[in-house]
Amino acid sequence: MAPSSTAGRVGRGGAATASSAARRARTATAAKRSPRREGQVCLLRHRHGFVAWDGLASKGVTAGLGVRGRGEQCSYSSLNAAPRRSGRVVCSARPDLGDRIVASVPYLLPLLDGLRYGRFFFAEFPQTAIVLAPLQPLIKTYYTLPFASLIVFFSMYYGIVNNYKFSRFIRFNAMQTILLDILLIIPSLIENFFLRGPKSGAILELYISFYNFVWLYVAACVIYGVAACLAGETPRIPGVADAADRQVPL
Repeated sequence: MAPSSTAGRVGRGGAATASSAARRARTATAAKRSPRREGQVCLLRHRHGFVAWDGLASKGVTAGLGVRGRGEQCSYSSLNAAPRRSGRVVCSARPDLGDRIVASVPYLLPLLDGLRYGRFFFAEFPQTAIVLAPLQPLIKTYYTLPFASLIVFFSMYYGIVNNYKFSRFIRFNAMQTILLDILLIIPSLIENFFLRGPKSGAILELYISFYNFVWLYVAACVIYGVAACLAGETPRIPGVADAADRQVPL
């Protein structure tokens, strides 16, 4: 009986070992296929290209989707929050030169609309107007063509932001410039409600300072946006970048 019991135990032990090895093999196979494994980025097919999914859901991170288009691979994630509410798209590859140039062009819109706030600045520092000399034909056309601002505004929104033939890098920057242009409504309202009427003394000084502040803010945003685009980086302008992310999730 002893040899038989020993053989039975050996047989059961061998079967258990084989079963354990099979379980480990199935677990390893499932882990390779699962997009939720920590640190793994999976590419899924999407109607607008390949989608990169950052599989960190098991660590308390809500994972989302981002499109890889024209040399761009993105993962869309936010910490313990819905992606559309506070998510941010992080690109791991730089766009090509063509996308960089196209993405920098929309920053002309807030520059042209904010140019009127620079009249006191250019009067005090006339040498700085040389920078805008190459844009003089465009500036004259923009300010003489009726409804030019509305035409450019809607052309950018429907022709670029909602056009998935462009990469997300281009569409995000176009949306960011549109929001920056909308932001210029605020100083216009302040001027109409609080800075109307004759201006002299302290009121005039406040008026000039207000104009200079708006112009310098717009100029700084435009310079930063264009420089970042040409360098292949995604510019994030405070106050509008998060809103642009929500408007252009993919």
